[in-house]
Amino acid sequence: MPYGVRQVLEHDEVGIVAYGEKKGRSGSAAPGDTLLEVVSAIVGAGYCIGCGVCAALPGSPIQIRLDRHGQYQAMVPPHCDAGTVSVDNFVRTCPFSGVGPNEDELATELFGTGLEWDPRIGSYRELYAGYVLEGSYRANGSSGGFGTWIVAELFRRGEVDAVIHVRPSDRSKRGMLFEYMVSESLDDIQLGASSRYYPIELSEVLQIVREREARYAIVGLPCFVKAVRRLGLLDDTIRRRITYYVGLVCGHLKSTFFAESHGWQLGIGPDSLIGINFRKKLSRGPASQYGVEVVGYRKGKIVRITRRRQMFLGSDWGMGFFKYNACDYCDDVVAETADVTVGDAWLPGYVNDSRGTNIVIVRDERISQLLKEALGERRIVLEPINADAVVQSQAAGLRHRKKGLAYRLYKVQSAGRWVPKKRVESDGQHLTERERLVQDLRLELAAASKDAFANAKAVGDYRRFVRCMRPLVKRYEATAFHPIRRVALRVRAMLARFA
Repeated sequence: MPYGVRQVLEHDEVGIVAYGEKKGRSGSAAPGDTLLEVVSAIVGAGYCIGCGVCAALPGSPIQIRLDRHGQYQAMVPPHCDAGTVSVDNFVRTCPFSGVGPNEDELATELFGTGLEWDPRIGSYRELYAGYVLEGSYRANGSSGGFGTWIVAELFRRGEVDAVIHVRPSDRSKRGMLFEYMVSESLDDIQLGASSRYYPIELSEVLQIVREREARYAIVGLPCFVKAVRRLGLLDDTIRRRITYYVGLVCGHLKSTFFAESHGWQLGIGPDSLIGINFRKKLSRGPASQYGVEVVGYRKGKIVRITRRRQMFLGSDWGMGFFKYNACDYCDDVVAETADVTVGDAWLPGYVNDSRGTNIVIVRDERISQLLKEALGERRIVLEPINADAVVQSQAAGLRHRKKGLAYRLYKVQSAGRWVPKKRVESDGQHLTERERLVQDLRLELAAASKDAFANAKAVGDYRRFVRCMRPLVKRYEATAFHPIRRVALRVRAMLARFA
């Protein structure tokens, strides 16, 4: 089959099951396989990120639904007509199909061959660390404020008419805390500030783009940007109307359980949570020691509680609580197909400033000129850095997505299962025994956290989740961390409770 899907899966009344296990079939599928089978193959193998771009294909029957783990996933209703969507168009849009142009190929087509290139971060024109001086962008943003400032500046200068980004949603209407929206004013654009570690999808806003003539800037995670870029290769309307792409450095995407777990630990049950700020800046300590602010109903009253992130179970990003499985098979940390990428400058000299500092990776000449003009007007601060500094700022994520990915690919392929083609080659020998065990435990933690939390929600008892996860967390800490660091982490977490 030319689509790279080896194992065919199908939907039935109880969900997604292996076609080979249910029907006694195995091996590669024939080119005539249905859209339902191919979508289900990717979803069933755990490679759907729920971006919603496949559902935005013209005439698409694909729907994006939350699954039992609080993750958006694609699905085709059984017995549904495929409409005008071919299997070929689906796999050439899906960022995890393994078919169609990868990040390097897209970047070459988008930005040409005249840029600098580094195998760890892709193409770049300029690299900076800095922050926004004007307004409240830095105060309201996750780090230096550039994520919101860039799209606001594009809007202010008349370069775009609207911004597609994630904002708090009306929970009473949507049942979700955050969603992609289209902002057409500076006030609304400001509502998109800060990080949202929460599932989101693009199908509705892309339909707005198709229906409403305008020039749009879009803000997204690496795989979301890649998917929309690929959609633009098939859809001239999308390509013409979305004129700027702002990428976000990504650790991984979380399910709704991540927000709900934070609330529940502070006595706000999942159904009582009405708001959360995952990156509330605190005046004391380094930028990495931020707080989490939770808003919700407790004993019938709305409360707003802030705690340092270290006090929460599951706050260690490396453990991957509530992580989408697809994130473990992604090799793009810095949104290599975006015109500009912003992230945290986790670097000596910057991290101790609690106000936050960005790294900024510029690929598009228009963005480069915009930044230089604002710099000359002293509205922003930018300091040139090199590729090694960018890599150092995201060292843990890049290790996991490059070195760790090679091992995970090897594991999946050794088990005879299908995995999308990546730019990283599978390798089972390049890690030490301890490093392999760390990777295994991360996979186990991510999977176990989702099942354990779903079970805890079903019985209304958060302690059940804690009892399930603590032994795994202790195993991970004993394996991944030096004994001195383990002691330091426990002391820091204890102090955070009283800060």
